[in-house]
Amino acid sequence: MKRIFLDNHRLRHILPFAAACFTVGLALFSCADKDVESNDSNGKALVTFNVSAVQSKAQDQAKATAKAGLPMTRAAFANQLALQNLAPEDLTMQKLPVQGAAASSDICLIETTVAGVPSQWEDGAPTRANITTMPTMQNFSTTAFYGSTDTSLEPWFYDKDTKKDGTLVTPIYWDWLKNHACFYAVYPKPDNNKIKLSPKGYTSTPYVDFEVEPNVTNQKDLMTACSGNVHLDAMGTAPRTDLTFRHALAAVRFKVGENLSWNKTITKVEIVNAMSKGRYTLSAQADGTGAAWNGLSAPATFTLGGDGTVNVSTSEAVNNVIMGHNQDNYVFYMIPQPLTGVSVNIYFNNATTPSLSIPLKGSWKPGTTKTYALSQNTSTWQYELTVTPPAAAEYNATSTGYYTIQSYREDPVTHTQQKVAWKVVGYDTDGDGTFSMTEPWPNWLKGISLTSGDGSTSGETGQATLNSGASSNKLALRNAALKLNPKGSSTNYYDLSTYDYEGNSTNRNTANCYVISHPGYYKIPLVYGNAITNGSPNTHAYTSNAAPGNPYVLYHFKDHNNADITDPWIEKTNGGANNGIDGAEVVWADVANLVHLSSTPISHDASGNAFLDFEVKASDIQSGNAVVAVKKGSTIVWSWHLWFAPQDALSTIAVTNFQGKTYNFTKETLGWKPTLWSSSTYSSARTVKVKVEQTVANGGTKQYSVFTITQNPGSVKQGATTFYQFGRKDAFPGVDELAPNSSFIEDAGNNMSIQNGIQNPGSFYTYGNSWYFTPPAGYSYYNLWSADNTVTGHNDNPVVKTVYDPCPVGFKMPASNAFTGFTTTGQNSGTQSELNVDGTDNRQTYINNFGHNFWTNGSKTATINFPASGYRGSEGGSLGSVGDDGCYWSAVPLNSDYCCNLSFRSFYVHPLYDNDWPYGFAVRPVADN
Repeated sequence: MKRIFLDNHRLRHILPFAAACFTVGLALFSCADKDVESNDSNGKALVTFNVSAVQSKAQDQAKATAKAGLPMTRAAFANQLALQNLAPEDLTMQKLPVQGAAASSDICLIETTVAGVPSQWEDGAPTRANITTMPTMQNFSTTAFYGSTDTSLEPWFYDKDTKKDGTLVTPIYWDWLKNHACFYAVYPKPDNNKIKLSPKGYTSTPYVDFEVEPNVTNQKDLMTACSGNVHLDAMGTAPRTDLTFRHALAAVRFKVGENLSWNKTITKVEIVNAMSKGRYTLSAQADGTGAAWNGLSAPATFTLGGDGTVNVSTSEAVNNVIMGHNQDNYVFYMIPQPLTGVSVNIYFNNATTPSLSIPLKGSWKPGTTKTYALSQNTSTWQYELTVTPPAAAEYNATSTGYYTIQSYREDPVTHTQQKVAWKVVGYDTDGDGTFSMTEPWPNWLKGISLTSGDGSTSGETGQATLNSGASSNKLALRNAALKLNPKGSSTNYYDLSTYDYEGNSTNRNTANCYVISHPGYYKIPLVYGNAITNGSPNTHAYTSNAAPGNPYVLYHFKDHNNADITDPWIEKTNGGANNGIDGAEVVWADVANLVHLSSTPISHDASGNAFLDFEVKASDIQSGNAVVAVKKGSTIVWSWHLWFAPQDALSTIAVTNFQGKTYNFTKETLGWKPTLWSSSTYSSARTVKVKVEQTVANGGTKQYSVFTITQNPGSVKQGATTFYQFGRKDAFPGVDELAPNSSFIEDAGNNMSIQNGIQNPGSFYTYGNSWYFTPPAGYSYYNLWSADNTVTGHNDNPVVKTVYDPCPVGFKMPASNAFTGFTTTGQNSGTQSELNVDGTDNRQTYINNFGHNFWTNGSKTATINFPASGYRGSEGGSLGSVGDDGCYWSAVPLNSDYCCNLSFRSFYVHPLYDNDWPYGFAVRPVADN
C-alpha cells in the first residue's frame, strides 16, 4: 500500500534526489565511519556481549540452594536479594483499607511483594503487557563509550541495534588505541516516543525518558544493563563483556483473594494519580548500583479492562490473577515511585463509578512485583497461593501454555519468604462445581505435567497435554456440495439472469458476475452489466444524472469501441453496430475445465436477443473462478466473471458503521476460493477445572485456588479472492497458477483506457498517466462505480450501480464509509484496543483465520470474516502479501491519484485508507437495496 508497498510510484520522485544525497554523504563521511561500522576487521576483535538477566541468576542461586538441601536462612535470603539490588525490607506486606460504595469494614486489599517479575512466559499466550524474559527478548539498543583509560572515556557508538545473542547487527570492532570501554543497553529499543534515549553525543551516563501507556495492553517492560569498565588486553581477542539486564520498572498485578463471600464480577481496575513520566539514569556499574529515577511527572490513570476484555468472578476466580477474556496475562508496568496520593479503583459489573477505592501506601521498587489481592479481614494473608492459568490451546494443539503456581509464606516482621508445598486435590471435568481425584477425564485431556510442588515465590510451571481435536475438512465438503443438483439440460439451458442466487425464478436481472453453485447447462444474456433490472432496461446504469460540465464525470458509459451505450443488449446498442457476435473464449480460470464452450456458443431467442451458452460438468466443478468473453471476429466486446461458490455466498450480514449506517455485506468476499479449510468438530470451548491447595494449614485453613484448562474450537483457512483495478469490471486472479490456455497479462503497461479495458479483460494495466491524467486522456472518472458521483473522499452517499460494477445481481460496490465500524474510533488505527475484532489481533489467530473477524456492531454478538487475500501491485501486477494484507475497494476515489479503500493487517485496521487506482484489490459487495 502506498505507505508500505515497495512498488509505489511516489518513490520515483524521491529516489534520484536521495541517490545524489547518498553519494555526497559517502564522499564526506566514509572515512570517518570506517572504524565504527565495518566488515573489514584487519585482525581486530569483534565487539560482542554475554547477555543475561540478573533475575535468572538469583533464581538459579535459589534453586541451587534448594537442590543442596540447605535451609533458606535470613542471611541466604538477603544475599539472593542483594543480587537484584534489593533488601528483605523492600518486600513489604500490608493490609490496606478500602473505600467506596461496595466497601465494608471486613473488606481489605492485601499487598504482597516479591523480588523480580514473574519468571514464566506463556508461549501460547498473546503478547499483551507480558513480562520480558531472555527467551522472549528481541533486539535491544547498545551505546558505548571508549578511551585510552577508564577515566578518559568519550562517546564511541550510539543506539546500535543488537541481537539477544550479544552480536551487533552491524559489526563493530575494538580500537587498540582506545581499548577501555563501557557499554550501556536498553530494551526494548528506544522509539523516540514513549521511550527516548539521551541524545547522541551526550557525554554523561545515558538516560531514558520513559512514559507509561495508559492502557495496560499497550504497556512495555523496560530493562537496562551496563557492562562496567571493560578493557582490551590482547589484540584480536575480545574481552568478556557482560550485559546483565535488570528490570527498571515495577510490575503491578491484581488478584481475587481468599474467603470472599461476594458474588461480584470485576470488569475494570484502575491505578489513579500515579506518575506516568520520568527519567531513568542507567547505572554505570556492572552490578546495577547507582541507577535512579528522577523528574517524575504527569500523574495519570492506568486502566485494565472497561472494554469487555475483563470479566472476573470474585466467587469463582479465587487466588487467580485478574486476566483478560482470552486469558491474557495482564501486568501493569509502572515507574517506581512513592505512593502518596496514588489509589486503586475497582469496578464491578460494568459500573461507571468505582465500586471500591483503595489509597495505596509505601512505594513501588524497581525489579519487584506487587500483588494486590481483594480479600476480607478474616483471611490468613500471611500464606500466599497465586495461580496463573495456562493460555487456552487451539483445537489442533497438543499442549496448552504454561500454568504457574506461586506458593510461599512470609514473615510480616522480617519479610523473609519461605516456600510452601502444594498439590492438586481435585478436578471438575463436567462443570458441576464438584472436584474429585477420581472423576474421569474427557478424552481430549491426556494429563498435566505438574500436580504438586515444593512451593516457590517466582512460580513453578506445568503444562496440560492434549489430544488434538477432531477436525472437519470443510473444503472437501464445500466442493462435494457443488457437484449436486444439476441445473438445465442440453436442450433447455438455465438462464442465470432469471433466477436469484437461491434458485427462485425472477424477472431478468443482469450483472458482470454470476454465481454458479451446481453443475449444469447455463446461459447468460449478452447484456452490459446491470443494464437490465427487474425485467426492464436500467438506463441509469450507463447514463449519469450528474450536473453537466464536470470533466471527471463520465456522462455516457462506453462500449468496447468507445461508443456510447444506447441499449442494454450488446448486439442492439448503437443501431446494431455490434450485431453478429460469433465467438466466445475462457479468458482465464484458476481451475482447469470449469467452463466448457461448444463450437457455436452464441444463441438467440425468438426476440433476437443473444446469449452465451456453456456447460459446467459435475466431474470438474469446484470452488474457483473464470472470466468468459464474447467476440465479434477476433475482438472481445464484453466479458463476465463466473464465480463457482455455494449459493449462500451471497447471503447477507448486516454491518453497522461508526456513523450508525447499516450495510448488508455478502457473506463471502467476491471470488473467494478456499484452498485449505479445516475446523474442529466442536463449536464451544472445552474446559476442565483443576483445584490446588497448600499442604500446610494456617489458623486451621488451607489456601486453595482453581485454574482452568481450556481447548478452544477453531479452524485453519487459506484461500484467494479475485482482484479488481479501480473502476474496472474485470476480475483478475488472486493466484499465480492458472488453468492451461489462460490469458492473463500481469503487466500490460501504462495503457489504460475504457476501450482497452473492455477489449482486454485479462490485461492488468499498470501505473502511469493513462490512469491519473484528467479525462478523457486519463481513466480518472469519479463515477465509474457510482453513476451520479461527483465528490471524493469518505462518505455514506448513495451508490448508483453502473455497467462497470463487478458485483453480482442485487449487489454493488460499498460506500467509502462502509468499513468505519471496524475500529472503535471510526479512524485508521494501529492500537490493539481500538481494533474492532474478535480475537484476530493475535497474530497466530489471524494467520489461522486467514484474516480478521470484525464485529458487526457495538453489541459484539456477531462477526464478519474478511480474508487477508493480499493484492496485485500497481506497478507490475505481481501478487503480494497473501495471508498478511487485506485490501478492499470502495465505490469512490479520494482524488485523481488515489481511491478509498479498507486496509488491514493483524496489528492495524485502516478503514479510511487510500491507494493508487491501478492496484488490484478485493471487493466485498453490499446489497443494492
